[in-house]
Amino acid sequence: MRKLLLALPALAVALAAVATSPGTPAQAAPVSLTVTAGDGEPGYAVNTFLPSSIYINAGDTITWEWDWPEPHSITFGQITGDPTPPSHPGVDVVDYDGTGFVNSGFLWPQGDDAASFAVKFTETGTFDYYCFVHPFMTGKVYVQGPGVGVQDTQAALDARGALEYSDNLAALKAAAAQAAAKPVAISSKAGGGREYTLQVSSNNDIPVGDVMQFFPASLNVGINDSVKFVSNVHTPHNIAFIPPGVDLSGPPPPELADWDPFEGGVNYTVGTKLDNSKFVASPIIGLEYPDGLSATFAFAKTGTYNYVCILHAEQAMAGTINVTATAPGAPNTGDTMTALPMQQSGTLGLLLVMGSVAIAMGATTIAFAASRR
Repeated sequence: MRKLLLALPALAVALAAVATSPGTPAQAAPVSLTVTAGDGEPGYAVNTFLPSSIYINAGDTITWEWDWPEPHSITFGQITGDPTPPSHPGVDVVDYDGTGFVNSGFLWPQGDDAASFAVKFTETGTFDYYCFVHPFMTGKVYVQGPGVGVQDTQAALDARGALEYSDNLAALKAAAAQAAAKPVAISSKAGGGREYTLQVSSNNDIPVGDVMQFFPASLNVGINDSVKFVSNVHTPHNIAFIPPGVDLSGPPPPELADWDPFEGGVNYTVGTKLDNSKFVASPIIGLEYPDGLSATFAFAKTGTYNYVCILHAEQAMAGTINVTATAPGAPNTGDTMTALPMQQSGTLGLLLVMGSVAIAMGATTIAFAASRR
């Protein structure tokens, strides 16, 4: 018996050596890694997972973090109902074996309120996921078995994510340069004056994200002129003129407390005349939205008129129209974006109280995604 006890430690060492030999590789210890769900900078939203492919082992955990104020979801499996709530409410880390439905729900970081979602992958396989808000935003998680492939490190993920972000941002900036180079269309109006056509976002949809700008961002017009905003993309936008002294980061006026931009505009009809005395917003415009591709405004008096897309003001999607008594010179067709004062482009208290906005946005985009499948 004493000889047997003395031999046990040597036996344990031998078994360990067999378990870690080249013929039977051991699974690395589980790790937790972080990646990004979208990113951007003022005027640009990169709607891609960064990086788009992840290589891990079974037992590892991936946490997606939102680094830019654009709504996204992390969704595995087929949507069968309303996807806006999370599939596992109250669960910090969701276990996923490649079956069933795992979904972060509609997450939209606001101001200091961060957003993240974590999944632990318990089985090997290749798992596709997507953002239900943005139909082109997809990714893959490769969960490998012992001795198969190379497990990602945090440094490797960061490096690939940074490279993909740089490439995608460059594509958006190229699209913005193309839009900025287009001459402003000007036509004569019946009864005098001219109509200027401003472009909303890029010339067309871009799979890697959105240009959150107006072209040109600053325009000079005369008192008898009008401005027509045209959007030729699926991303929802509107045009909201903000009178001087209104702070979007504060509580909304009572008449706007329950306003849902997807249900219609505020104080708006086609060609409505602005005088900087009240908040005026168009309905949502763009491809496949019920109010069409355009919104048109006129001006009752001279002055400087600041406007934003109310859905993307945090991303500096803003512009200015200067109205003069006499006919202005040629408009600047190469303007870059113009940001409003910080209190109007920070956390949008106005949107925070509009609980139906997020649901409406998700439902609208889901309809578009379904039409593309």
